[in-house]
Amino acid sequence: MFAGIGAFVVAGVMVARNYINGDGVVLIVDRATGATPTTIPTDAASVDRSSPRSIRIGDLELDNEVRAVGVEEDGELEVPDETEVGWYKYGSAPGLPGSTVLAAHVSWNRKIGPFHQLGNLEPGAEVDVVADDGSTRVYKVVERAVYDKDELPVDRIWRTTGDETLVLITCGGSYNPNIRRYRQNIVIYAVPVAELAPDTGPA
Repeated sequence: MFAGIGAFVVAGVMVARNYINGDGVVLIVDRATGATPTTIPTDAASVDRSSPRSIRIGDLELDNEVRAVGVEEDGELEVPDETEVGWYKYGSAPGLPGSTVLAAHVSWNRKIGPFHQLGNLEPGAEVDVVADDGSTRVYKVVERAVYDKDELPVDRIWRTTGDETLVLITCGGSYNPNIRRYRQNIVIYAVPVAELAPDTGPA
């Protein structure tokens, strides 16, 4: 299933670096959210939700703020600027059933984006997500995949039921210089392995 992905991903990261001086690489999740509601579903709204505040990935030396995002008028996932990671607020949240989706640019506005090395993240790596209540949810990466932009598994990514999963999305694969877009998306799946209480400091 993953044969050839390693070389594919490395090529995507190199392209991001090569085009960093251009006008920017647009992260497009082509209408992948079209089958999902644009309000918080009843099964998600009926529980106490703690929004993700930041994400840390030690293997990538990433420590970044997270902000809530929704859907653009054309049906595409809203993605913040080159400094932030976006949390799909109409999906799930840390500690709840379903997929908590975080997305960020590879590069944008002539700057490297938060997820420019996401394609190098290997299964077994840990991802820490700090919630707005101060707690930290620890996830372990179990899968890395590359999909064509119109072939993202909607039922797997945009869900608020089933096993808890952290889903990280960015651009990847081959690059189309004519429209400054990648043809694929890199998707990381991770499962929860621990939860750390808020650090209250010295007693």
